[in-house]
Amino acid sequence: MNKENAQQILDALQQNERDAQERVQEHLMQQQQRRKVEKEW
Repeated sequence: MNKENAQQILDALQQNERDAQERVQEHLMQQQQRRKVEKEW
């Protein structure tokens, strides 16, 4: 494996990690919004 291939793999892994973190954040925000709605009732 050359340096370019290693860098491409690293970049892909970092992008996947960012995507996963964004999905987690969206999920947490949706849960918080649901809790606020439940408390208003």
